[in-house]
Amino acid sequence: MNPQNHRPRAPSPTALRALCAVLRALRALCVLLATATLLTSCSEIKTTNPDETYKHWAGTNPPADIQLLKAQYWQSPHFTKEYIMYLELKPTEVWWNEFLKQNNIVQDNAQWTIPAGAPSWFQPSGTFVRYRTKSGHDQGSRYFRDATTGICYIYETQL
Repeated sequence: MNPQNHRPRAPSPTALRALCAVLRALRALCVLLATATLLTSCSEIKTTNPDETYKHWAGTNPPADIQLLKAQYWQSPHFTKEYIMYLELKPTEVWWNEFLKQNNIVQDNAQWTIPAGAPSWFQPSGTFVRYRTKSGHDQGSRYFRDATTGICYIYETQL
């Protein structure tokens, strides 16, 4: 067969109908995915429920070796995880020490002021030891523990 004389054949009506059906289904799928993305990524999260706060923060249910007392959590509607969290808890000493170690958290003696938007219950006293992350990427998050009562406060921000 001579390629110069070859003319493409028109697709059959059945093939055209099948192609149109596939294109309609793809368009519907794209609309569905775009809608789902907009609905799930454009709403902020706010809660004062300690269990919900822990789940948003840690990504898991709270373990049995901590008692959650009070919380406040806000997460931006952006696709990046931007949040501000206040948490009062009473963990075991083992949990707290492992938390400090895993997150590279060290004692902090620098000047620090409680943020203006902190809930009224977030009031670590002078008996609390204050901690911060050791990394150079400190956005002001602080961690507190009263060695006598075992009560801990966590203020963590990621913006």
